[in-house]
Amino acid sequence: MAKITIDVKDKRIETLMDEVKSGKFRLPSFQRQFVWDEDDIRDLIDSIINNYPIGTIILWKPSNANIELDPFSKPLIDVDQRPREIFYVIDGQQRLTSLLLLFNDWKIKRDDKEIKCEIPISYDPKRKRLYKSARKGIDLSKLVKAFCLQDIKVLNEVMRQIPEKTLKETGEKIRRILIYPIPICTMETFDEDEETFKSMAEAFIRINRYGVRIGNLELMLSFLAGAVSGELKEKIRDLYEELYNKFEIDLQPVIRFTFSNFGLKQAQISKVDQFKRNIRKISEYSAEETRKIFDKCEKAMNLTLMLLEKQLGITSSRLLPSQTPLIPISTYFHHKDIDSLDELDDRDIESIVKWFVLVSFNGYYSSRTDTKLDKDIVVIKESSYFPLDKLLENMKSRKAKVKITDSDIKKGLEINVLRSQGKSYLFLLYIILVRKGADDWTGVLLRSRKFTELAKHHIFPKEYLEQKINPEDPDTKEILINNLANITFIHKDINSEIEDKPPHEYLKEYIDSAKKHFIPTDNTLWRIEQYDTFLNYRIKQIYSTGKEIFGDIFE
Repeated sequence: MAKITIDVKDKRIETLMDEVKSGKFRLPSFQRQFVWDEDDIRDLIDSIINNYPIGTIILWKPSNANIELDPFSKPLIDVDQRPREIFYVIDGQQRLTSLLLLFNDWKIKRDDKEIKCEIPISYDPKRKRLYKSARKGIDLSKLVKAFCLQDIKVLNEVMRQIPEKTLKETGEKIRRILIYPIPICTMETFDEDEETFKSMAEAFIRINRYGVRIGNLELMLSFLAGAVSGELKEKIRDLYEELYNKFEIDLQPVIRFTFSNFGLKQAQISKVDQFKRNIRKISEYSAEETRKIFDKCEKAMNLTLMLLEKQLGITSSRLLPSQTPLIPISTYFHHKDIDSLDELDDRDIESIVKWFVLVSFNGYYSSRTDTKLDKDIVVIKESSYFPLDKLLENMKSRKAKVKITDSDIKKGLEINVLRSQGKSYLFLLYIILVRKGADDWTGVLLRSRKFTELAKHHIFPKEYLEQKINPEDPDTKEILINNLANITFIHKDINSEIEDKPPHEYLKEYIDSAKKHFIPTDNTLWRIEQYDTFLNYRIKQIYSTGKEIFGDIFE
């Protein structure tokens, strides 16, 4: 008998929302973050209203709803009743959470914590456009209540705001959301063992070829974590929850780092067929030994997060292209038994920061992760200081890049940095802005803001460019709008106020702040006719400032 079956069916959003309210959807530990911002939510709703595809949602139904396969999972939304069956959301939580926000006045509770859309998405019936604004148009969640959920009180309220000649058209457009069909791929398993997770990972990669890659390791660490029991399980849970609440860290680096300090190699942690056997080895440690190891791991990982905040203004994993580089830094603090960042000299701090920036930007650990980590951990444990030179030699031996070049930064002009492949560019832009002392255009330093308070701002607004540039290739248009040189980080409220105003109309008001974001003070470059010149100017400024700040890791 097959251990896994796959079924794909379309479900209307109205049906899906009813199912979600039952509480049967849960988020595995690698899917816990809701990272979409208002732009992402608006684009999703716009695609739905215009009947564009939004991708497949992938669920997993395990054989037994009563077994705690992932002790670190969370509900998609808090409900009172206990569901009879469980479906883990393997891919699609950003879309499902966005829809839940739309249907629930832009805020929901998950594991007793509030998730909300800070700035509502609104619809202007006259201009037939969606906005991120509490002032323009009509709150879309109210329109959904009125036209989809048949709330008479709200319907009467919005009818007074909608011109009579557009009322019917507006209602029809909003009702499209309810009837929009989403492909739902359900993987059902009849037994959960090592082979099952291998099959699930392979199925996921095939189904989701062009989306976020979730491999065997993520699935295995989430679901086989259920094999952990007793005090070890409680220690992992406590440490993970503490670090997640501070930094939204993933389970993977926590398990990789802590288990490595029980003497395990990375391959022993990441290989499915060895995981349970090595859990049993760790469980043989005494309670006192386990407590000491976890206390030391907790201190080391907290110091790592403190260093990133102090040196680079990073307070959330959302900014990181990968969380794997946290492990070698934590290993160094653990090995040296560092109690405070004050114990580090300037050389150590500079070496750690340079190494972290380089491997994060270049994606060093994205392939052959186990081998690279093990080799770097050995080098770190053999050193009395942070061994930047030796770690760079390890990178060279793997033919990895050990410099950030001018051409690397210029490639930011050739990709959409708001997609997954652009995350390293946004990371680099942010830390350069922080080190340059840039503010959020309200006078508050970027490093003093929570990352969730910031918006990825299009300097030449997206809506403005969509009207002004018309290349034949839609991908080219997307890149022209969303390339590195047209993006910066500012406060969400300012981003919402600017909306679709062209730069020559709004930049003068913010120029004292904007010039620290590498925006030229020459206002002739703020016009669409000079867009290419503006982009090239800003790319050069980003590179030269990065080189000035981080020195020899830039060529």
